[in-house]
Amino acid sequence: MSPSPETVRRWIRLQRELGLDEIFLDEPWAPPASAPTIPPVRPDAAPRRAAPVSPGAPGSSQGSRSSTSEQPPTRPDRAAAQATPPARREPMPPLARPAPPPQAPRTPAPAPVPRPVPTRAPAIPVFSALPELHAHARACTRCILHGKRRAQVLEGAATSSTWAVLTLYGWADDADRGQLLSGTYAQGFLDLVKASGLPAPVVLPLLACAPTDPADTTIQGFTEAVRCRPYWTQALKLQGVRAVLVLDHKATQFARGPAFPVAWPAFRGEAWTLEGLPAISTHHPARLARSTQLAPEVASDLALLKTLLEKA
Repeated sequence: MSPSPETVRRWIRLQRELGLDEIFLDEPWAPPASAPTIPPVRPDAAPRRAAPVSPGAPGSSQGSRSSTSEQPPTRPDRAAAQATPPARREPMPPLARPAPPPQAPRTPAPAPVPRPVPTRAPAIPVFSALPELHAHARACTRCILHGKRRAQVLEGAATSSTWAVLTLYGWADDADRGQLLSGTYAQGFLDLVKASGLPAPVVLPLLACAPTDPADTTIQGFTEAVRCRPYWTQALKLQGVRAVLVLDHKATQFARGPAFPVAWPAFRGEAWTLEGLPAISTHHPARLARSTQLAPEVASDLALLKTLLEKA
């Protein structure tokens, strides 16, 4: 590759500044006529920077390249194409959106299962004698307790009295003996009754079915108590009862119904009305057997019941 004319000029200028008057090359060299005269450089003069050469100016490398390189001749067809304005391009049609993927058919939601409508139990007929009432109660299937019962205990020892004891249901000892309040747990309570001067009471269950497990209270609610209520209300009238003693908190709730909450033990010893009869609530005999310190409270409730009975 041959050096460019600018490089040669710079090299000659350098040799002159060094004091050389002749430059020996491969052949005699003479400066071109158009070459500018380079003034001699004085020793005390500051070095002068070369002026920037604009592209395409005479003496620049780009100018030399542009001058040495010839422009290719323009072809007639290309010139005609350049003279002819480009044809107007038609706008591209909008890109079609891809079709959405097919959706799986929706499974229809299952229809809501209708809640079973509770069927109204047939009304209990009005009985004129206790044997008829007991026979109907032993064949009762009005609630779910009949399928999970150990026995049916319908009454206590006395068949008629001026007052009655309402208890929740018969315990295991009661089911074995076939009578309510016949177990050993009830002996302390019966002694207090005798000491109060009251006659032997009629004992009736709020739930005629004694459960297999007396501690299982999950199926004992107001629904079962309502189904069994006509039995003991008719028994109260058939046995000539004039006052009622209800044993314990839960039996009091079932006897009063869900519309009348019971705060226990504050409600104990308070007089209230049950089926038009004066009523008193007290502790259950099993609780009294475990906690003998409750005996004064039970005795007080029996004394109040005796007073109400005399007034009645």
